Amino acid sequence: MQVEVCSDIASATRKLGESKFEAVVLDFLKERAEALDLLKKSREMTSHKAGVMLVVLNSSEEMPIAFRAGANFVLARPLSAVALTRTLRASYPLMVREKRRYFRCPLQTPTYISVASRAELTATSANISEGGMAITNAPALRIGERVVVRLTLPGTHTSIKLNAQVCWRDNAGRAGMEFVLASLPMKEQLASWLADRLPESQPEAILQTGDRRRHSRLSAR
Repeated sequence: MQVEVCSDIASATRKLGESKFEAVVLDFLKERAEALDLLKKSREMTSHKAGVMLVVLNSSEEMPIAFRAGANFVLARPLSAVALTRTLRASYPLMVREKRRYFRCPLQTPTYISVASRAELTATSANISEGGMAITNAPALRIGERVVVRLTLPGTHTSIKLNAQVCWRDNAGRAGMEFVLASLPMKEQLASWLADRLPESQPEAILQTGDRRRHSRLSAR
């Protein structure tokens, strides 16, 4: 577990705006109103909308406002090892799922793109995630254009097709696409393939822990 500690709300707000964290721990001890406001704002951020939010309360009476603001889990003082262990065990699978959802796997493979009223185009993938992919030497795609992407994932023998929308492109021929309305079997096949490769992207020191998964946590006090 890689931890980043912020001792004030201002620095925590900057961190959340600049980086992606699989979990955020907010402490109500000193600045409850500010911490509560940060909790609400974090739920409005695209990168943290589905992240795990754990709040350390001064008392159990604060539970309703914490949950209304977007907390997934709460711990009320006085803290106990039993309660902490139980909460972390429950929240950990959600952290892993969030890590996997944002995981971008480097991938260079022929990618075929179908656009309405045009012949199938050929490009090369750069990376892929559960939510989208980037391509290089892209043909003349337009931002907002709906396309169908076809490729074969390394190590498999089945071609997958995914509906996508072009989100960005540049003059160097690179483009990014977001998957939309993908069929469940195709989404599951891609998610399974990415899950198998997630441990390969982790630092060697973390792989040796036996867990082979890494997540980050931001603690704001």
